This record gives sequence, structure tokens and C-alpha cells, in this order.
Amino acid sequence: MSDIDVARTALLVMDFQNDIVDPKGAIGGQGASDEVDRMHAIPNTAKVIAAARKAGMMVIHIGVAFRPGHPEIGPGSPLFQSIKDADALVEGSWGASFHPDLTPGDGEVVAIKRGVSSFEGTDLNPVLRNRGIDQLVLAGIATTFVVEGTARHAVDMGYGVTVLEDCCASMTDGMHQASLAVLSMLGSLTTGEQLIATIS
Repeated sequence: MSDIDVARTALLVMDFQNDIVDPKGAIGGQGASDEVDRMHAIPNTAKVIAAARKAGMMVIHIGVAFRPGHPEIGPGSPLFQSIKDADALVEGSWGASFHPDLTPGDGEVVAIKRGVSSFEGTDLNPVLRNRGIDQLVLAGIATTFVVEGTARHAVDMGYGVTVLEDCCASMTDGMHQASLAVLSMLGSLTTGEQLIATIS
């Protein structure tokens, strides 16, 4: 991959939360964690975070969480209705907490959203603009939702996007591959190892 200016690039680590990626989680227990494990998405992402920190790249942690009772969720989305029905991703709960292998470091920005895109309802855009960031590297679960949704939003706002395909996973490999096909037209695809080699 081409050189990356770490001063103008941020790594977004998105939705690696217990309810989503842990087999005991409300969503992970329904099979999502199997694909996360198959892709080695958590250890791959942990290595990328360590390399990004060492290189001086901004690391931002994105989560999704709701108030008790999920008043933010309406009846229009089957995805979010299933989260409400499972009483998942409640603010302050174990399920809404980040996976212990991917916890934010001291001083790293954390943004909590209520929807699919990392930009929706958060202050992510002004944080990035104020740091002079115009390139984003994306890692997250699920490829189909937060990764693709954030990439679409970012491209519309003028950011360049690189997706770490082995630091993502979806409910099935077919869904993951379909999203990667779309993402390849919105930005570039690479692997965690390739990114580490570039910034090290």
C-alpha cells in the first residue's frame, strides 16, 4: 500500500463491544462472535492499535449504546429492534463495554453513537477536523453496518478511507465479502499486517 501520513490519519476502532463480539454477549451469542473469531479480528486489531500508537497515529474508539429501555430506538429498523428486544448495549453495562483486549488508552478519544455510522450523533467530525485529519483507517464489527455506514458517511464528507479487511467481520462471510466489494469502490482495502508494515 502507499505511504500514510500518520499526522493526517486516524484509526477508527468501531463497535468492538462485549455484546457484539463476545460469545456470551446478546448479539455475539447469536453467532456474530463466530465470524469475529474466524477472522481473528480482535487480535489483528490489537496489533494495529499498538502499531498506530507507536507511530503516533490518532486512535479513536467508537461504540454504540442506549439508555435503559432503549428510548432512542423506534420501530422502523429490524436491526435496532433486535438490539432492543435483546436488551443489548445498555449504557454502563458489561455488554456495552469495549472488549478487554481493545480498551481505549489514556487520552484516546471515545465517541458513543446511537446509530450505524460513527458520525451520526457524535462529535467525531469536529474532533477529526480540529486535528487536521483527512484520512481514516477503519476496523470494526460489523463490516456490513458500522464499517460500511461510516465509510459511506466519511466519503460524502470528503475523507479518504482505508478499510482493514481482516480487522472486520460480519454475521456471515458472504455478508462480509459483499460489503468489501462495495467498500473497494469507496476507498482502499488492505490488511492489518500491510498497514503495520507501512507505518512502522
